[in-house]
Amino acid sequence: MIATAFGAACPLLYLLAIAAIPYLIRRDHRRNAMATTPCSSCRQPKGPGKYLCWTCWASLSGLARRALSRRDSKAMDRLQELYRQLAAGVPLAEIQVTP
Repeated sequence: MIATAFGAACPLLYLLAIAAIPYLIRRDHRRNAMATTPCSSCRQPKGPGKYLCWTCWASLSGLARRALSRRDSKAMDRLQELYRQLAAGVPLAEIQVTP
């Protein structure tokens, strides 16, 4: 049992502490599940599952962002097109991705 400030055992506090353990374990697991990787353009950290960091993503044209956001059979081709242009040194604002 967990003692209160007055020294008396409090079963409710004990139950709450036990109930919080799985939540804390899951929260820690989510936070450390996937490490961040560097952005292909600026080498700053980007989130898991993202192509670029937020700053570089915002620098792309709206057409390129919309094309890269589509999830279809051509998605990998568009991603490779983005990475080829980044490797060639094309400025982010000038990158063109086939829709």
